[in-house]
Parts: sequence; C-alpha cells; structure tokens
Amino acid sequence: MRELFFISFLLLSFVGFGQKSTRKFKLSKELYEISGLEKFNDSILIAINDGGNHPLIFFIDLRGKILKKTVLKDAVNRDWEDLSMDDKRNLYIADVGNNLGSYKEFYVLKLNVDKAFISDTVDFEQLRFKYNLDPNEITPDCEAVYWFEDSLHLITKNNKKLPRKAARNINSSLRFPEHYVISDSGDKQTAFKAKQNTPYMHKVRNRGIKDLVTAIDLKDGVFSVLTYGQLRTFAIRKSDQEVVFSEAWGNLKFKRLSQKEAVVILDKKKIVIASEGHPLLGGPCIYVIELK
Repeated sequence: MRELFFISFLLLSFVGFGQKSTRKFKLSKELYEISGLEKFNDSILIAINDGGNHPLIFFIDLRGKILKKTVLKDAVNRDWEDLSMDDKRNLYIADVGNNLGSYKEFYVLKLNVDKAFISDTVDFEQLRFKYNLDPNEITPDCEAVYWFEDSLHLITKNNKKLPRKAARNINSSLRFPEHYVISDSGDKQTAFKAKQNTPYMHKVRNRGIKDLVTAIDLKDGVFSVLTYGQLRTFAIRKSDQEVVFSEAWGNLKFKRLSQKEAVVILDKKKIVIASEGHPLLGGPCIYVIELK
C-alpha cells in the first residue's frame, strides 16, 4: 500500500471529539509497514507488518518499544492487514489484502496469544476462505476485521462490483464498503455477505481516498472504524436478536492524510492509532489518544 501515498501531505493531526491529550511515539524501523494492532493487556500491544515482511508478531509497550518478537512457524505473510482477538485469548491475523484484485483465496491465522508471548515460535490454525461472489464481480480488497460472537467480520475497502480496471483507481474504488462474515473456526469456508451492515456502510459514498476503511476494533461495547480521514465510533448492543449501533464518542477527524493502518481501543478513555512509515512523511509511529 505504500504506492498510494506519494500524494500525501504532512503527518497525522486530529480534530473532532474531545481529546485530553495526544502523544506520538516513533516505532522501530522493524515496524515500518505496521498494519494491525491489538491489545495484549493494559500496558502491552500486539503489532504486525503488512505483506512481504517476515511472519512475525511484535509485542510492544505504549511508547512503541519492541518487547518481544514471535515467529509464526511455517507461515507466509502474503498481505497481513488486521488483528482481532476473541474472548478466549485467540488472536486472529487477517491475510486478506487484495489491492490489485489478483487473489481469490484468503487466510486468517488463529493462534493462542499467551503461548506466543512466552515462546519464540508459535503454531497456528489456518482458516481459508473465498468470497461468495457472482460471476461478474471482482474479489474484494479488505483491510479491516473484527471478532464478534464466534464469527469474524470483514469490512471491504473497495466496491467489488466495479470493473477491475476502475477498482485499481484509488479515487474511484470506493462507493460503499461491504460486510462479510466467516466462522472463527474451520478451514475452506465461504464468506457470505452479512445480513446487517454496520452503520458506517451507509455514511460513506464515493468520497475517495479519505474514506477507505483500513482497520476496525471492537472492545467493551465500543466499535471503531478507522479510515485515512477519520475515526468513527459507535456504541454496540444487542436488541431483539439484532445488533444495534448508536453514536459513541462521535468522530475523530484528521486534518491531513497519512497512512493510518491500525487502531485499538485500550479502554473507554484511550485509543491507539498506528501510521506506517513513508519516505516523505517519516514514521512509522503510534499515537496514544486520551479522551475527555
């Protein structure tokens, strides 16, 4: 995804719902292409790099210092894009990127995060899947995944119904993100479109690069959607067997574009956003944002 941002301007800055403080910390060059964040505990985060890098998970502190690295045994980082964790401490690494539209089969790697923290290598379960598509539809590009009630939810970055040539044009590749679901266990699955979309899907339409969905997190009833231009947050609850979304913290808007690829909610007053490195903009870095 580095090629998308030679037109970017300046580093990340924030406006929108009230921040008590925003602290920026540089990351090691080992995390130059950071693409996913997850919470390990209150003081340690888990991070991964984008495709083409070594199959490593990094444990870092809240200042970005690398505390430990663990190798996924016999894994390949084709296009790792996001992280999520379930209520049993299973970590999910979503190998779901498809920027050029050339992949047809995708992977989620499932592992025990506590075993990974105490070991140099860790085994994993592989969840392969294909999208349920009509013959004339292109395969989606996805960078955002979250776990909810025994399922993994995938939010696409582009409109898969556009012709392949148009889908490569970042300024026309988004009309509505789409929402697919797979089980959190089992190989050779089919990703079917969700019966109920997240509210974000109805608020974004053909607005270009700033609204491309790059990461999602769900913690303690708060649902966050990260794009290059903003962070939208919603409260989530179940009502009559449906998932209901309502505005939570509101919107956190970014004054300038940069390659923001990961978000994690630490608690209801603190979130962390990560930005990849860029030859003009610097980085990589993380932003620890404390809310009022």
